[in-house]
Amino acid sequence: MNFITYNYRKLLHLFFILALVCSANPARAQRLHIIVGGPNFRPFPIAAPKIASVGKSSSTREAAELTEIIQQDVDLARSLELVPPSSYLVATNDTWQNPRYQNWVNVGASALIRGIVEKVGKNIKVSLKLYDVISQREILNKVYQDKPTKTAYISHQFIDAVIMLLTGEEGIYSSKIAYIKNTRKAKALYNCDADGRNPKRITDSDVLNLLPAWDPTGRFILFTSYLKGNPDLYRFDRSNNSMQVISSQRGLNTGAKVSPDGKHIALTLSIDGNTEIYVMDTNGKNLRRLTDSWGQDVSPTWSPDGRRIAFVSSRSGNPHLYIMNADGSEVRRLTFQGNYNQEPNWSPRAGGQIVFTARDERLKFDIFIVHPETGEITRLTQDDGDNESPSFSPDGHQIVFISTRAPGSSRKLMIMDADGKNQRRVSFDLAEYEMPAWGPRLGYQ
Repeated sequence: MNFITYNYRKLLHLFFILALVCSANPARAQRLHIIVGGPNFRPFPIAAPKIASVGKSSSTREAAELTEIIQQDVDLARSLELVPPSSYLVATNDTWQNPRYQNWVNVGASALIRGIVEKVGKNIKVSLKLYDVISQREILNKVYQDKPTKTAYISHQFIDAVIMLLTGEEGIYSSKIAYIKNTRKAKALYNCDADGRNPKRITDSDVLNLLPAWDPTGRFILFTSYLKGNPDLYRFDRSNNSMQVISSQRGLNTGAKVSPDGKHIALTLSIDGNTEIYVMDTNGKNLRRLTDSWGQDVSPTWSPDGRRIAFVSSRSGNPHLYIMNADGSEVRRLTFQGNYNQEPNWSPRAGGQIVFTARDERLKFDIFIVHPETGEITRLTQDDGDNESPSFSPDGHQIVFISTRAPGSSRKLMIMDADGKNQRRVSFDLAEYEMPAWGPRLGYQ
C-alpha cells in the first residue's frame, strides 16, 4: 500500500468514527459484521504491535516470530488490513491488557491485537487478545500452550478465530497448498501452509510429477507421476504417507479433480490417442467417457454443486472453456474472446465464477475470471510477467497462482484476492514453482 492510499483510507476511517460519535446511538457502536466481497466491502483495519516476552525465562525469539507471523497473516487475509506498524504511536501507559484506545484510533485502526508469550517448562504459553478500539472493549481472548516450534500454528489459529468473529466465515490458515517444485533431476510434489510457510517434499526428487489436486477431506492428494515410465495417476494418502496407483491407462492419465461430494474423479485420458474427459469412482473403477470430439479435451473442474464440469477443448480450432453436465450432456462453449484459454478452476462458493489462464495478443499469459452463466470475463492480472495456474482458496475469497514477475524471472507462488487485488508473493527461495492447488481446511498441525 502506498503512502497516499493509506492516508486516504485513514481519512475515510476517521470520517466513519466521527459519524459514529455524532449518531449518539449505542447500537451504532457495536462491532461491524463484515460481508467479504459485498458491494460495500472494505478490509477491516487492524493494528498488531509487538508481542511481549514475559516471565523469568526469555522467549524473545518466539515473541518476534509471533509478531511477524500475526502481522503477515493479517496482511494476507482478504477480510483484514494491517495498519502499517511504522505508524504506531509509542505510549508508556499503553499495555497489552489496558490499551490506550485513542492512540490506535488515531493511526486508523478499528481493532487491535495485543499479546504476551512466556516459557512454561519446555512449552510456550501465548495469550492473545483482540480489542475493538471504537467501542473500547475486548472482544476476543485466547490462550495457547504448545511447543516453541509451533508459533506459526498458534498465530494461524488466532487469526482464523478473528476472521470467524468478524465475518462468520472460517479462515484459510488451516489449509495447505500443494504444488510442483523443480529439483535438480526432475519435478517433485510439495505442500506448504496457506502463507507459504512449512514447505514439505512429498515425492522423491528424481521423478517427474505433475498436476496435484486435493480430495475434499484433505486426506488425499492426486497427481500424475512418471514413476514407472507412463504418466499414471497416483493418490498420496496423508494419513500414512503411502502412494497408490488409481489410473494407469495407456497414454495420459492427468488433470484429475475429485467431485465436491468426494465420490468421483474427473480426469483426462488418451486411451485411443486423443485426449478426452472421463469420470470414474475414487477407487479407479467404473470408468465412463464424457467427451468425444476431434479436438483435445482436457483440464476438467467441478462446479460447487457437482452437477457440472468445465473443461478446455480445441474443438472450435483454439483452446476455449466449455461447460457440460456431469454426465457429459448439454455441452456449451463458454469463452469466445482470445485464442488460448486454459487451466480453469471453479470457485467453491455457491454461484462462484471460473478463474482461468489466457494468452493475450502480446503472447503474455494472464489470469481472468468468467461468469459461468453470462460468459462475462474480468481480467485479474496484467503487465506483471506471465501469470498462470490459478486455484481458489477453500473459502473462494482468494486465488493462488504462479508468476514470473520481478525479482528474477523464475516462477514463484503468489496469492491475490478473488477480485485481483492485494497480489502477494508467498515463496521466496530460488526454485521454480508450478501448478499450485489450494486444498481444504485440515486443522492445525
